[in-house]
Amino acid sequence: MQTLLKLFRKIKTFFKIENQDKLAFIKAFIYMGYFRAFILFIPFNKLRKRMGKVKVESPQDVDNECYKKAVRIARIVGIVSYHTPWESKCLVQALTAQKMLKEQGISTTLYLGVKKDKNNQMLAHAWTRCGNYFVTGGGNRYGYAVVAKFAS
Repeated sequence: MQTLLKLFRKIKTFFKIENQDKLAFIKAFIYMGYFRAFILFIPFNKLRKRMGKVKVESPQDVDNECYKKAVRIARIVGIVSYHTPWESKCLVQALTAQKMLKEQGISTTLYLGVKKDKNNQMLAHAWTRCGNYFVTGGGNRYGYAVVAKFAS
């Protein structure tokens, strides 16, 4: 019963937001499912081709309108990733944000990084940057060695 009430509250909240944001939430949800499936079932080399230009970075300076759009997309991706029934971790979020910003004509850079933890286990992380703003995963990027970057 609690789960059902929680679902109804979320649906009610969804219908209160603006139509433009509703569309963005739905797009983010679909892209996250698409990228999650792609990561699980398709070799990385094919995914890599969709990530953008290899070893290239987007400009560090962008106008305020681009920053506003990037902040909006970051918020939407963060919220949607929390509510997907599948795992939507850093790479799924980074790819989704990159795709959504690219659709709006905004260039981004997607970074892939690795580091070793205390137990000498390899950890990987992905994050997206637009201008000087880290759209996804930027807060956790410290300590990771960048092994690849892709500009859209």
